[in-house]
Amino acid sequence: EDKASGEHFRFAEGSKIQNVQIFAGKNGAKPLDENIAEGLAEQIGGNADKWQHCKGIAMIDCGSEYRKAEVHWFQEETQGKHKFKIKRWLDD
Repeated sequence: EDKASGEHFRFAEGSKIQNVQIFAGKNGAKPLDENIAEGLAEQIGGNADKWQHCKGIAMIDCGSEYRKAEVHWFQEETQGKHKFKIKRWLDD
């Protein structure tokens, strides 16, 4: 989902997220807000102490073209990746 417009997109088929960084939560540079971690564990599952907030660069399928974007998401080792957001487009 594009944070600015609310529009939903898909990753380009066969692409992988590049330059992945964990910036909050388990193994991150700062802690993940306790309310967010507990909310994720309650909504999705897993251990609140193991949720991470991550970011990376991905190619997004915009129908007639592919665009590069910075994406953010949450992940937990037993639950996988959830709640992807496009933070900003990198090809403007």
